[in-house]
Amino acid sequence: MEHINAKFFSKFNAEIASYYNVSFCHFKYGNLASPHAVVIEKGLFDHKLELDSSLIIHVTITGRCNARCRGCINVSLTCENRLEALEIFEAEPEREAKGIIQLANEYPKRPVTIVFYGGEPLLAPQKIIKIKEILEKSPIASRLRFMLITNGMLVAKAWENYPEIVKDFWLYSFSIDGRKEQHEAVRIGTNLDIIHRNISLLKENSKAQVLIWSTLREEQSLADCFQGFMDLYENGLADYFFYHFAETDKPFLDFSGYISRYEKEFSQILDAYLNYLSEGKILPIIHLNELIAFLLTGTRRGHTACGVERAENFDLVGGKILACADLPLEFAIGEIKDSGELEIKTEALPELVNYKEALGCHFCGIEPYCGGRCPVQVLTGSLERTLAYCQLLRLHVALVLEKIPLIKKYLKKWKLYPQDLYDSSGFLARYTDVIP
Repeated sequence: MEHINAKFFSKFNAEIASYYNVSFCHFKYGNLASPHAVVIEKGLFDHKLELDSSLIIHVTITGRCNARCRGCINVSLTCENRLEALEIFEAEPEREAKGIIQLANEYPKRPVTIVFYGGEPLLAPQKIIKIKEILEKSPIASRLRFMLITNGMLVAKAWENYPEIVKDFWLYSFSIDGRKEQHEAVRIGTNLDIIHRNISLLKENSKAQVLIWSTLREEQSLADCFQGFMDLYENGLADYFFYHFAETDKPFLDFSGYISRYEKEFSQILDAYLNYLSEGKILPIIHLNELIAFLLTGTRRGHTACGVERAENFDLVGGKILACADLPLEFAIGEIKDSGELEIKTEALPELVNYKEALGCHFCGIEPYCGGRCPVQVLTGSLERTLAYCQLLRLHVALVLEKIPLIKKYLKKWKLYPQDLYDSSGFLARYTDVIP
């Protein structure tokens, strides 16, 4: 990892001046570039949250994809081009299954969640089935559950040819970026009408829950993403909502305009959340429920949001083992041998987050929640974009902090507790990109 850290600090020193080009001064919170602009105080409830402890193993099934999404992370940050993704991201079912079993054996008391990823994993359903069949005949079978991340276009075809992919899964995550016009403008090659029909098919034929995962690019409306989710949620077709800022090395074209728009649109989402809570209902916005539960209990994450440094989340990519599937292969911490044996060096994981000292994460007032910005964004994106996201997250937390008195009032009225918020959907933050 030494060459990676050297590369980061070289980039940091070259780009640090650009940070001050994107500092935003808020009329209430001051300069959001300051690590002390927003500060999380100690919790307001005495009891401790019981946190999800599943071992999460992502398996990249294929690098192939039937869409051409703008800013696709696989060809903009993870790989240099689409051809490289096609060459690297191909799973070998027997090898991956052996690797999963070995990793699970290292954590014998933990439930294990297998997340199929891509590319578009449903372009290679036979590989999913083969891995699943091997695992379900293995000694770890009783600890398993399965999740799939998809653009949603091929669910009907999978149902027709491999119905167990639909019937036997715990959770489906659909990449949907708003209503039809916005979604199809950025998820090029997809059709939202088809995706909605496929979600209906999934709901009719399985017990799988549906997570709507939106990626925010500068030109997109968060309000449109949220409304797209609510249209599905109110019709019983979606169970959870999550969104995050796109990882990229490109600077904002108009950061001041974007952060102002984000404040307006996120405030609208908070109002909707509070309207539901006033009636004793918890709107399943994953990272919002996790944040509120953390604030109310004083829970400190204690690590980066995705936990790359903790050896609790592994990603299998073409036989390599990474702490995150979106990191380039030069960040691999090991590999699966043909025999199925693992060659892995988890002691190198803390070095992945050495950047936190340079970024001042330990002095940041929202560090208890954030834990340090996403290593994919920091190590492969640009410093300017990264630190713009730090400001957005400070604003995000500040807006929620303002609503805490009202949230406490509604929780008390309906005899709800922070654990209820976490268990309703907040626990799923670990299965997403965790923080916006």
